[in-house]
Amino acid sequence: MFTPSKLLRLWLILLFASTAGSAVAQSRIRRAEDAMQQYDYITAIQLCQQILEDDDDPDAKMYLAEAYRKINDTENAEYWFGQVVRLPQAKALHKLYYGMMLQANGKCDLAKIWFLQYQKEAPDDARGQYLVRSCDLRDELMQKNKGIYTISHLPFNSKYDDYAPAIQNSKLIFASDRETGTAIKRTNMWTGNPFSQLYAVPFQVVGLHPGDYRYGLTLKFSKDINSRFHEAAVAFSPDQKTIYFTRNNFFNGKKGTSDEGLVKLKIYTGKSDSKGGWEITGGLPFNSDEYNVAHPTVSEDGQRMFFSSNRPGGFGGMDLYMSQLQGNTWGPPINLGPVVNTEGNEIFPYICSSGRLYFSSNGHIGLGGLDLFYTTPANGADWNLPVNLGAPVNSGNDDFAITFGPGEEWGFFSSDRDGGVGGDDVYSFQKSASPIEILVVDQQTQLPVSGAVVSNSLTRVNMTTGDDGKIAFDMRFTDCADFSVAKKGYESALQNACATAQHPGDISRIMIPIQKQANYQVQGIVFDMMNGLPAEGAQVMLMNDCGKPLPNMVTTMGDGRFRFKLDKDCCYTIRSVKDGYITDVKEEICTRGVAKNTVLKANLTLQPYRDEEGFAIVPSEKSNTQKGPRLNRKTGLYENANGTPASFDLGEGLQVLEGVLFDHGEKSKPNESDVWERGSMGYIVNIYYGLDQEYFLTESLPDLEKLLRTLRETPELQVEIASHTDSRGSDAYNLDLSQRRADRVVHWLVQQGISRDRLTAKGYGESRLVNACDNNSNCSEEEHRLNRRTEFRITGIVKTAAQPASSVPKPKPGACVGCPF
Repeated sequence: MFTPSKLLRLWLILLFASTAGSAVAQSRIRRAEDAMQQYDYITAIQLCQQILEDDDDPDAKMYLAEAYRKINDTENAEYWFGQVVRLPQAKALHKLYYGMMLQANGKCDLAKIWFLQYQKEAPDDARGQYLVRSCDLRDELMQKNKGIYTISHLPFNSKYDDYAPAIQNSKLIFASDRETGTAIKRTNMWTGNPFSQLYAVPFQVVGLHPGDYRYGLTLKFSKDINSRFHEAAVAFSPDQKTIYFTRNNFFNGKKGTSDEGLVKLKIYTGKSDSKGGWEITGGLPFNSDEYNVAHPTVSEDGQRMFFSSNRPGGFGGMDLYMSQLQGNTWGPPINLGPVVNTEGNEIFPYICSSGRLYFSSNGHIGLGGLDLFYTTPANGADWNLPVNLGAPVNSGNDDFAITFGPGEEWGFFSSDRDGGVGGDDVYSFQKSASPIEILVVDQQTQLPVSGAVVSNSLTRVNMTTGDDGKIAFDMRFTDCADFSVAKKGYESALQNACATAQHPGDISRIMIPIQKQANYQVQGIVFDMMNGLPAEGAQVMLMNDCGKPLPNMVTTMGDGRFRFKLDKDCCYTIRSVKDGYITDVKEEICTRGVAKNTVLKANLTLQPYRDEEGFAIVPSEKSNTQKGPRLNRKTGLYENANGTPASFDLGEGLQVLEGVLFDHGEKSKPNESDVWERGSMGYIVNIYYGLDQEYFLTESLPDLEKLLRTLRETPELQVEIASHTDSRGSDAYNLDLSQRRADRVVHWLVQQGISRDRLTAKGYGESRLVNACDNNSNCSEEEHRLNRRTEFRITGIVKTAAQPASSVPKPKPGACVGCPF
């Protein structure tokens, strides 16, 4: 919890006259209200308890819950806020505080419910969002630095509050409100404890490692600085000759007050004198009677001071500010901005020589109460997203006011965690690790990637990058780890890296680029080659060679479209079938080697092989009865029945303009290479033979393999392989030669796995010429070539299951190509 002890109890001294006489006339609830306004929480608790013994007063419950919160009694505060949130008068802030008390008491699951409620009712306050995530990330924060820090409770702690340590050479300076045996007792009515003063304890390293100490006698730090009010939070200039400390608005025996009659906090400075004491020279120029300025820390070069203040214009309660030394004067404060400062409180900064700025906050994602964080400089005056130190430095209680020794391998901090002897205690820590900073970037843009989950092989802890794309943690010197990165929409990444810092305090920076997952798709249109228009009712299926699950089959609508999502590093085959049509297949649709989002195009064509009566059709004959526009395959244009270019709208982004098909403005058409050319009595297969030879030449393979695919993909077809010759030679010789050629084609198909029962070989010789080049004609070689042809004709249909293209072996080129069987 953020409590007065963390801000030196706000050190607000009230200058009101005694109200003992008039209090008799006041009701108890009014007296409790007055006590709350005067920060007299002990009295307020007593009065509210008396009221609630006699009356179920909602105001008394609210005052009591808040008073317990202010004195950091989280158990009683949880109980009474649990009563308050169920009152009709409950406000959103009560739900936030109830969640914070539950979290501080280790009940994060319950706390999350109330943080979500607060987030809903106060969406502009980021604390709700941060605290919800605090519960989600609790395990990560508990494990991220496991084994890195060794924490020790120190022997000079008292039963009171001891906090805000600072190192001055071989002495540890800290604040304490312990009893000192003075004749005049002055107590703070906020807590009932004495006012805080500065103490010093000498220490020396006695072990093998920094952090093994022996402590001397604890004494008051300086009579020149300690006053009758509060002092704490000390910082020194690099040469140790200038001191900066926080004190109530009290100088030269005079108190300064705000318009409300409160003595606020100010930062004062002094110079060391020749007698080993301090000469206090006054306050800093950005102090004010109207707001608090506290907790100074000075950079290694002495040019920058960081401090905490609730001056107007901030983002929440106490914010962190920076002032630059301008000559001998500290310049105007600069707020560190909303990345660091929250609607909560950011206090007790400490700037390291490495550039890390440590501080405490109850507004960022943490384990509960105040947690210790650090941030690092970004571009310009900006700062990177703060990093939570995690356990064991942080706990579910308040952890604050950290300071480091040389090398940043050891130091001290304050905490009111369980196991101490007082309220706040001072702890030492030893750090046996190098700071690691992981930056996850988009491989293409090199911009930071937020929300990436980073895990390492040493701790197995998942950490999530912030808006700056970074996570930070500590790793033992010379350790190496495999870092895995995962984020939705990106390819997983794995990178090995080591703690490479050469000097204590140096940061090992590791950048891991991740590649966006490419969005691979294939899309196209199935065309009905009866008329060249999109085919409705065609079934389209996808197969792959990489073992990935297959998507469901798609049945085309009136626009003939299909679309499939593809996986990376796969090659696909697309198959389209429709009853009465020759199956079409597209192969080698591949995403291998494709690194960016890609939409592959693959149009399919379905060529009809039978009409409504169930037998083969001749497109030229069918076209005579077709009334609508159709594709003229010779011109490549869609034409009306009278032969003029057609224009019509197919819907869904498809339209024909002046005979040209456009798909969303882009030209499209059937793939002519997939369509069989009509011959005299079937479909032409371009097979080339040697002169007077029955075996075919190598250049025949493309059409032979196309025929093979057709027979494999449309297994219900029974076909006749018809071979024809030109008119040169005798009729008997040509008839025999054509039969031998047809037999060779059938034999080759059988070798490739086509059932012989589906095939008929028929030689027609020169009996079916396609032109007038008979025995008595004087024709050119080209005219004779038109008659030397092989066709396949569909002769029947056998119902059978289709054999998937992916399971059929590839053709065996050259099985009987270019040589006799």
